[in-house]
Parts: sequence; C-alpha cells; structure tokens
Amino acid sequence: MKIYIEWIGLLHIDSVKNRSIIEVKDNATISVLFDELQIRKDHQKYISCFINGSEKKPFSMLHPDDKVKLFLPTGGG
Repeated sequence: MKIYIEWIGLLHIDSVKNRSIIEVKDNATISVLFDELQIRKDHQKYISCFINGSEKKPFSMLHPDDKVKLFLPTGGG
C-alpha cells in the first residue's frame, strides 16, 4: 500500500526522500514502517509519529493513503 511520509525537525532518514509517497507492506504498523526505513531499534522509542494529524503509538496500523509525519521532540530552556 502507498502512504505519504514526511519528517521534520532534527530527524533525518537516509532510506527514502522526505515528503514522498512510499510503498509499505499491507497491514504494516508504525513499528514495521520504522524497520523498513532502517531506523535503529534503540532510536525508534524517541520518535513521535502522527498519522493524519493524530499522534499514534508504534503498534498502530497504517492504511492506504495515510499521511505520516515523524519528528524528534526537543526541549530546552
């Protein structure tokens, strides 16, 4: 299935072009997407994922034409 993917902030993913449509396995979860994007397991827990504007957990399912946004929350003062 095809989804739109975008990442913002300090996150950088080498395996796909930012703001592009990519193909993922049917019935894929966010965790599966992270694996397909070759994001290291120890880094995955720090990435926030929004699907169609709502924040989702790693076990959330992806659906055709979903708009996925990824980012690393930052803080400071």
